[in-house]
Amino acid sequence: MCWPRRARPRRPKLRRPKPLRPDLAHNRVEIDGRVVYHDALRHTPGGLPSLQLRLAHASEQTEAGRPRPVECELEAQAFGKPAQELAGVPAGAQVRLIGFLERKGVRDRWPIVHVTEYELI
Repeated sequence: MCWPRRARPRRPKLRRPKPLRPDLAHNRVEIDGRVVYHDALRHTPGGLPSLQLRLAHASEQTEAGRPRPVECELEAQAFGKPAQELAGVPAGAQVRLIGFLERKGVRDRWPIVHVTEYELI
């Protein structure tokens, strides 16, 4: 007697989430940190300046009524005027990045901060 052959388990198909209603779709990031490094200023095929950078953040936040140390590194990307200006900021400079989260690429679901504004601290 032959037993049925087990099918290889399939990975769940990645589905694009349905967009939220515009009044519920909040996506804003504001974070302070130190510029670890940034790549050379590049340009998109359409001529828009583009810059990739990494930000190190360290702070103490309150969670459940208790202080909690927070340390992390974030990848960020800037386009246009913020990219041109951030290209001149040296590694080690303290900055505040303001922007929104988006996935890193079409096939990569990890978030990256898209910088729309920044301040030197």
